[in-house]
Amino acid sequence: MRNRTSQPWAKLRSETTASSKHVLRQVRPSFFLTFLQTLVLALLITGLTSRGLAQASTGETVIQRATEQFESSPLKTTSLGDGLFLFSGDGGNVTAVVDDGSTLLIDSGIDSRITELGDAIHKTTMRPVTRLVSTHWHFDHIGGNVYFGSEGVTIIAQENVKRRLSSVQDVPFVGLQDGHYPPQALPGVTYSSGMTLHQGSQRLTLANYGSAHTDGDTVIFIAPANVVVVGDLFSNCYYPIIDLASGGSIDGMIRALDQLLAQTDGQTKIIPGHGPVATRADLQDYRDMLVQVRQRIQSLVAAGKTLDEAVAAAPTKDFDAKWGSGYVSPDVFTRMVYSSLITDPQ
Repeated sequence: MRNRTSQPWAKLRSETTASSKHVLRQVRPSFFLTFLQTLVLALLITGLTSRGLAQASTGETVIQRATEQFESSPLKTTSLGDGLFLFSGDGGNVTAVVDDGSTLLIDSGIDSRITELGDAIHKTTMRPVTRLVSTHWHFDHIGGNVYFGSEGVTIIAQENVKRRLSSVQDVPFVGLQDGHYPPQALPGVTYSSGMTLHQGSQRLTLANYGSAHTDGDTVIFIAPANVVVVGDLFSNCYYPIIDLASGGSIDGMIRALDQLLAQTDGQTKIIPGHGPVATRADLQDYRDMLVQVRQRIQSLVAAGKTLDEAVAAAPTKDFDAKWGSGYVSPDVFTRMVYSSLITDPQ
């Protein structure tokens, strides 16, 4: 994820049209570099606590890796059968559910590639997008909300997503500052713990399992297709971001995954927030990794180890070959889990 600021970007979003998207892409790189330099300088001057310094220094690494991935990865379209399609590569995975007259989207990628994504969706589905479900508030999953909302698409999300998009949000661990978004990007329909939608022959059951990745996560079960879209509760095969600033926690992640596993079977197609389509066995491996890393770091906390000492102990080292190749490095992941445990001890 990248640093973003509220007021200049909010103004650009509110003015987004087909002609202004080119301007938006031109403005971003220099503005991003300027803001990043300012942020680093401010942190050095103000002298934050050790935890704050850890968040800032690791956030830069996450920003660099995520920016390269989201801006340069090719957009790929995959048919899932039963009128479902996956669009991947331009931020968070985007799922389309198509019936005879319309398309329902789950997530909308990043704003800088929305024209490319919109063209791919139209070419693939040949149906207008009428509804959009946002799995959570992060920019790589809601970047196209302005575009679709401006076209009259109904945006649906858990109620905390609307609250967070309506104000400036700061996630120091990943260097993300974003918001507030214009009205057309906000959910017009919200729910608290669950709701049901229908798209042609498919029934979509939306569920929030409490604070996990964030406090506004939505999981979407699609039946009878036997597909579940889980947002950033699962990144395949990458260490996840745990957004502590948005109410997330390692324990909440594990609890949500336990509920997911209880509601899926060996034939379920699982759409992660990032990465390829997965199976229940993949999700189980991911959950087991989180549990083992949590246990190891909890032991370090109980032994009185500092954050830096916990990182030096390399509690993820035997998992890094499989899970450590994403934009969340093993050190960053360790810092997030450690901070989650000392902030929200069980």
